[in-house]
Amino acid sequence: MLELMKTLWRRWKALAHRIIRGQNWMLMGIAYWVGMGPVAFFMRMKHKDLIDRGLGDATSPTHWLPLEDQKQDIRRAQRPW
Repeated sequence: MLELMKTLWRRWKALAHRIIRGQNWMLMGIAYWVGMGPVAFFMRMKHKDLIDRGLGDATSPTHWLPLEDQKQDIRRAQRPW
């Protein structure tokens, strides 16, 4: 009788884990769409390309943006970035 109960318990745990895994995917998917949907909508309403992913000038030989020169002093040298 004890072995039967152990077997039933193990099978129940396996089934419960599969159910929870499915619930996890469903709830995380809903949370993603509810959280990211409005953010994406408002970001698109604000500006077409907020992170400047454009390739810039088509006639330019490179797509690198020019680096702005900064004042060179000891404080700048102490900061690695």
